[in-house]
Amino acid sequence: MNKIRKAGFTLIELIVVIAIIGVLAAILVPSMLGYVRKAHRVADIAAGKEIYNNVIQIIDANDEIGWSSTSRNGTYVYTNAMDSFYDTNGSSYKAICYQRYKAKFFGKIDENGDPYCLVPVCSLGKRTNWEWKRIDEEQTPFAQELTEQMCNSSSGKVKIKIKYQPKHQSPKLNTWYVCYRSNDPSQIEVWVGNQSSGDYGGSGVPLYRVYPDTTY
Repeated sequence: MNKIRKAGFTLIELIVVIAIIGVLAAILVPSMLGYVRKAHRVADIAAGKEIYNNVIQIIDANDEIGWSSTSRNGTYVYTNAMDSFYDTNGSSYKAICYQRYKAKFFGKIDENGDPYCLVPVCSLGKRTNWEWKRIDEEQTPFAQELTEQMCNSSSGKVKIKIKYQPKHQSPKLNTWYVCYRSNDPSQIEVWVGNQSSGDYGGSGVPLYRVYPDTTY
C-alpha cells in the first residue's frame, strides 16, 4: 500500500514566504508611518486654526472681563480682552523686545525673510492643566476668556493634544502658544513648543509655527 504524503510546506518554501513578507513589510511600513505622521500634522494645523479663530473672535468682541490682580493690590478689576492681549506694559513684552532673553528663542523670520520679535501671550498643555495660562499677569483676562470660550465640557478643560512630532525633535512638543508680532500686533500666530525647554520663566518657548503658514 502506498503511503499518503502529508500536505505541508517544506523548509525552503517557508523561508521564501518569510522573505517575501519581510520585503513587503520593509516597503509598506514606512509608507504607513508616513501617512500617520502626515495625518497628525494635518490634525495639528486644523487645531491651530481653531485656536486662531477663537482668538480673533475674542479680540473682535473686546468684552470686559473681571479678574483679581495681585499687581494691583489684589483688587478685582475689569479689563478689555483686547487690551489684555496686546498689553505692552507686561514684563515679558519688555524682556523679549529688549532682548533680555536669547534671540534664538523669540527672534523669528517672517515670510519675506525679515526678522521679527515674537511675543507669547498664553500657553496650553498638560503642565497648565489644560487651561490657557497667561505669560504675564496683565494677560490674565484674555487667557481666562479663551479657556471659557474653548472648553467643550463642564470640566472647563481645553484638551487639545499635540499629535505631530518633527523628526529629531527632543524633548517632545507638549505646549501650545498664542503669540503676536511685536512690530505688528495684528499678526497673530499659533505656535507649539516644549514647556520644559529654554529659560523663559519656566514657561518654555515657542519652537514651531502651526498657524498660519506652518513651519513644521
